[in-house]
Amino acid sequence: MQGFSWKALATGLGLVVTATLASCEQKTATEQQPVTTETAPATPAVTAAYICPMGCEGSASDKPGTCPVCQMKLEPNPAAKAAAAPDSL
Repeated sequence: MQGFSWKALATGLGLVVTATLASCEQKTATEQQPVTTETAPATPAVTAAYICPMGCEGSASDKPGTCPVCQMKLEPNPAAKAAAAPDSL
């Protein structure tokens, strides 16, 4: 009986990986979802004085506190300051 062949094992493993990757379904360019550049409509987070630094949904507040989702401390919203004081010409 001959010894264990690492070369044969590596070759077999390479063939298995190649066959697995080749069998994966790939979407054609026409089947892929189009990338949209639209932004979400204005939300209360834009005008809220405090927002979660992680951007958790539903965390906007007019008062300091903690995020109800991740429990991080809410931070002042720079967009709220810009919205409150528009540039005058």
